[in-house]
Amino acid sequence: MNGLIRQPARDLPNLHDEVERVFRQAFGEADRPSTAGAWSPLLDVEEDADNFTLHVELPGVEPDAVEVSLEESVLTITGERDFYRERDAEGFRRIERRFGRFHRAVRLPDRVDGDAVQARYDNGLLTILVPKAEETKPRRIAVTST
Repeated sequence: MNGLIRQPARDLPNLHDEVERVFRQAFGEADRPSTAGAWSPLLDVEEDADNFTLHVELPGVEPDAVEVSLEESVLTITGERDFYRERDAEGFRRIERRFGRFHRAVRLPDRVDGDAVQARYDNGLLTILVPKAEETKPRRIAVTST
């Protein structure tokens, strides 16, 4: 498969958008940005001995339009990406990017240090560092002889 990983669930929003576009085209409506509901940004979750690190793609989103919260081991990222401010959708022939509200929630293991979570936004990439609580980190146990 040459490293190709299929993720059918990821394709469902694209299928929905394509069906919606076909119906709009059939009834004479131009492609317009979808406002039907929230979209979900793509993310990667990385784990090491001390932290979970989430990398969230948010190109075109202003940092002050993003909210990150952690409640009962669920990290939630919400916000909004505005359609082009100085234009309307009339002149566009194709709109594939998602606009409007977005929402993404990730359940983390129960023992994380919620007070030490850090979020950094740089060039359209939101990086969230979630430290593990001390009691969940691996410990080396010394073996002694008697």
